[in-house]
Amino acid sequence: PLPVDEWKFILDPDRSGHLHGWFGADFDDAGWDDMAIEQVWQDAGYDYIGVAWYRRTITLPEEPEKFNAIELRCLAVDESAWIWINGEYAGDHDVGPSGYNREFQVDVTDLLNWGEPNQITIRAMNTAGAGGVWKPVQIEDLQ
Repeated sequence: PLPVDEWKFILDPDRSGHLHGWFGADFDDAGWDDMAIEQVWQDAGYDYIGVAWYRRTITLPEEPEKFNAIELRCLAVDESAWIWINGEYAGDHDVGPSGYNREFQVDVTDLLNWGEPNQITIRAMNTAGAGGVWKPVQIEDLQ
């Protein structure tokens, strides 16, 4: 599982973060708020419906000797999500409001830097009720 704490977080009420390159590997998010995942953003004090962004850098171990693929698995993002790894688009989960509690994964096999820092960005959209990355996110080695 990815760490729960030390994510950076910002609201995007006009949905323009992608135009400002908020997914970029070298984007400076120092002015963003600190946020933990595995909670809805309302529980962290953000009474908000709309789009918000999460960013975190993690360092991976050395590359496994054998694997078929590597996936980033989100156990739930309320309700839609778009994922970037090291500034490269990895995929999305966008099935509408019914997606709030659905697990999904994106293939990140060719996007990771083994033994080095990796920047992960999640753009979450919520259209009703609670929102955010409210369940664990993990990197899985598929053998």
